[in-house]
Amino acid sequence: MIKKINKEIHRLEQQKELKSSQKSKLELEINEISGKLKELNSLKNQYEKLEEGVKNFFNPTGEMGHL
Repeated sequence: MIKKINKEIHRLEQQKELKSSQKSKLELEINEISGKLKELNSLKNQYEKLEEGVKNFFNPTGEMGHL
């Protein structure tokens, strides 16, 4: 009986180690993806601001719009 218990303990410890390793790899991948998303969102925001600035330059509104 003790052999079966020890065998199950060993199996579960190995499984836990494998899952922990997989978790670490996934966390690294998630961090890389998050970094890329942050960069792309920043670039998108810069582009939108530039696009809005160009739009406002060529189609001014308000007091200056009568020029």
